[in-house]
Amino acid sequence: MKIYDKNNNLLAIIIREKEIPEGRNFITGDEEEMQLASFNYKKETIIDNHLHLEQKRDIKTTSEVIFLISGEIKAVIFDDDHNLIEEVFLSSCDTIAFLRGGHGLVVKKGSKFIESKQGPYIEAIDKIRF
Repeated sequence: MKIYDKNNNLLAIIIREKEIPEGRNFITGDEEEMQLASFNYKKETIIDNHLHLEQKRDIKTTSEVIFLISGEIKAVIFDDDHNLIEEVFLSSCDTIAFLRGGHGLVVKKGSKFIESKQGPYIEAIDKIRF
């Protein structure tokens, strides 16, 4: 599920564990600063050993990915002008990527989750609260 603002800017992507198709599925376009993919492979599938080479990249935003291990969370998604765009509920094994705009989280049931974002991250200059 992809969530866009009124100008068709991609704000967030939700991957539901139960909806992951077989194989390798890149969900973001090559132009996105954060790449997101899902994988659904059969037993004994081999992913070749590999190394990602050092690259200079021009990163303008701090994208963030949340993987919900257990529990229930409401994700609140805003555009760049702080306008509410959508509220979505995440359950165990769901993933959400925030690519643009703002967001908030409301823990609806006790939850364990993992967050990943680009670094280095300095909260004092990387985030505003609204």
